[in-house]
Amino acid sequence: MSFQMYSAPIGMKRDGATNDMALEEAEEATSTDFDGSDDQGAGDVDDQIDQAIAQLSTDDFHDQWIQAKRFVAQFAHWGDRSIPLLLKHLKAQRNPDIQWFLVRILSQFQHPSVVEALSELLMTTESEHLRSQVIKALVGAGESAIATLTDLLLESNPSEQRLLAARVLAQIRRSATIEPLIGIATDPNPLLREIAIEALGSFHDPRITPLLLAALKDDASICVEAVRTLGRRSDLTLTVDLVTPLAACLHAASEAVACESAVALGRLGHEKAIVALGEQLCAPLPTPVKVSIVQSLGWLNVPNAVAYLAAAFDCGVPVIMPVVQQALAKALGQTRDPDLSAIAARPLIAWLKRAEDLSDFALVQAVLSAIARLEEPAALESLIPVLSQPDARIRMHALSALKRIDPSAAQTRIQDYLHSDQLSAQEGQYVAEALAAW
Repeated sequence: MSFQMYSAPIGMKRDGATNDMALEEAEEATSTDFDGSDDQGAGDVDDQIDQAIAQLSTDDFHDQWIQAKRFVAQFAHWGDRSIPLLLKHLKAQRNPDIQWFLVRILSQFQHPSVVEALSELLMTTESEHLRSQVIKALVGAGESAIATLTDLLLESNPSEQRLLAARVLAQIRRSATIEPLIGIATDPNPLLREIAIEALGSFHDPRITPLLLAALKDDASICVEAVRTLGRRSDLTLTVDLVTPLAACLHAASEAVACESAVALGRLGHEKAIVALGEQLCAPLPTPVKVSIVQSLGWLNVPNAVAYLAAAFDCGVPVIMPVVQQALAKALGQTRDPDLSAIAARPLIAWLKRAEDLSDFALVQAVLSAIARLEEPAALESLIPVLSQPDARIRMHALSALKRIDPSAAQTRIQDYLHSDQLSAQEGQYVAEALAAW
């Protein structure tokens, strides 16, 4: 069995790309070092393992890696008879860097004694890099590790051990983990509940849905995990009302929960979810939550969503603050259905006509960019006066929109506008410069 390259343990130095190339060349060379034809007895095997561990203890990282690579092939050939001595060395070894390599070698054996030893090491080591490697090995063990890890979730174990066991179970993601994860989904420890709810979201099991709905009233971090999962479960909407509890979460004290709820409702995407989002656009909600609602509606590209966005754009301060209005302009500009582009462009064009102050560059840029993307011919009349603005950036965006919508008609209208008596000398100069830049 071969292993993928992981980061070197703490205390083991590597020399970047050059050393990586050397490792690759050495690995190719060592892949044929062992032909699997030896007939050593148990004593010879024990002696070789002892010598191997001793060599691991003295080599630098480069040689340790190559030796561990060779040992993997050798121990695979010897089979389970090498396990007891490897476990003995793992238990006796106090150097976490050497234990790291031993764990990598042992991870090829999905044997109960290996799982038990790795689980014990997980609970006892204080080395974070070694703990990470043990978790990888246990996750790789899959089904064979689930029973042992489930036992570690018992209330009699210290909280830290239960958290470690839950973390590994959550990463295995097999149906056999559902039962133990359900068991901690209502645990008094909120960290355990969060791990369980996040992991259970990967499974479509009818027992999980009530737990997810209940988690919507839990701590914010747990609620966020439940909201994310429910937003991906549009299949449940035929039998379960997900919109009502998720819409209630839009008013959660935690902005993170409220924003995730807006995203979840947008992912559900059906009419009831759109109505729940649209009706809250002009409600008294924090600005970040409204921005999330706008973005969710903007992804949908359906008539009702576009209608809600268009209506909200006209609400104005203080119901719709400039940051939200900017998000609304961007969302309207994302309308891809040609039949909806006129509806999306209408409030943007109207705003441009009546706006007396175009000093908010971010908002003006968002409006002009949206109008350009929508390519609505009715916008020409409103765009041309913008060429007289003193801000060169605004003039540039207006000119770009005119070129995109209808360059021929726009150029003719600009010339007519330039020779009208509506402009001051300075404004006329700005328009002339725009026309010259055509």
